[in-house]
Amino acid sequence: MIKKTTPLSIAKESAKLMWAKKTKDIVLLNISKLTAIADYFVIGTVESSVQMDAVIDSIKKNFKQKGLLQLSRQEMKDSSPSWQIIDYGSVVVHVMTKEAREFYSLENVWHKARKLSFKK
Repeated sequence: MIKKTTPLSIAKESAKLMWAKKTKDIVLLNISKLTAIADYFVIGTVESSVQMDAVIDSIKKNFKQKGLLQLSRQEMKDSSPSWQIIDYGSVVVHVMTKEAREFYSLENVWHKARKLSFKK
């Protein structure tokens, strides 16, 4: 549960929700010193489009119950590799297939970002 609604608490809660849906290789990146587009990226890998939809739905429902609405959602499911993004303003959640994660390599693009941990 989010105790305080801060960008960091939203990012960590996103990671916990992803982990609960068996998302792999979850990474939280603090990009606040590198760009104005967001403060945090939360990135995770899923094994199927069904799992991807379950992860996205879990995050959306959880945050909607807390009064947090997404600013936008992008789906790149028809193309391969597959990737979905939920934008909460200061936090952008990336749910990707293994192929998409390797192809787009966000951790390398944002290699100067500080990696954060979260409690599962």
